[in-house]
Amino acid sequence: MKRDISKKELIKKISELEKDLDRRPNKRDNSSLYYYARKYFGSWNNLMKSAGFKTKFRQTICSIKFNKDFAYFIGLLVTDGHIVYDNIHGKYKVMIYTSYPKERDMIINLIKRLFNYKPSVTSRMYGFSKKPNFEIKITSKFLVNILVNDFGVMNGAKSFKVTVPKIIKNSKNPIIKKAFLRGVIDGDGSILLREIKIASSSINFLKDLKDIFNYFRVPSGEIFRNSKITNVLEFRTYGAKNMEKLYRLLYPADYYYKRKKNKWENNIFK
Repeated sequence: MKRDISKKELIKKISELEKDLDRRPNKRDNSSLYYYARKYFGSWNNLMKSAGFKTKFRQTICSIKFNKDFAYFIGLLVTDGHIVYDNIHGKYKVMIYTSYPKERDMIINLIKRLFNYKPSVTSRMYGFSKKPNFEIKITSKFLVNILVNDFGVMNGAKSFKVTVPKIIKNSKNPIIKKAFLRGVIDGDGSILLREIKIASSSINFLKDLKDIFNYFRVPSGEIFRNSKITNVLEFRTYGAKNMEKLYRLLYPADYYYKRKKNKWENNIFK
């Protein structure tokens, strides 16, 4: 193959190879084509797309930077998320769930900013009102390993045994703790009139959260069992003064659930 082959000629070669093979070509069929695909198109998939083939691009996460946005992401993950870490079957997934389109879009943007990754989104309708439930999914062994093995985020069924991840507990940076707490409240917090309630089936998780409240000197009540829902524990922060103190700790911020922030403001300032 000539060294000065053009992109147009390269695409023609792909079509000719398809006819010779009587199937879709792949990069192992011709090392010269693969070389020029990378040289002129950046990748084999880009060449195939230019030649008119449907392509499925595989996204990879190769590096991460732990910052306040990542801490917020972890707060959402430990409350409204799930990690699949299956070495036997080679499945590695991170999922976050929400029923609100605006929150879905915010989470997608957060993931793009953190990991340069476009997550897949699926939805299903549930309940009598046919309310949507969006699953925002990242497929990445690298990210799962970091979250589980380095950061201490729990994978699999976690309702009764989840704790605040060690990367949050051990952090000396108050900005990290604030961002994580905002994610937890967005994911599992209930903002009521003059109080905030956080519920969980894990007493250790609630104890860890109370430690963060104490770190910021925000009073919180005792952990108690919900009388109406089996296996659910909760604690609350009462009073407009404490609500306002917590609000000013957590905002302003780049990422948050607007409906919860608006409800917070309506309960405190109006």
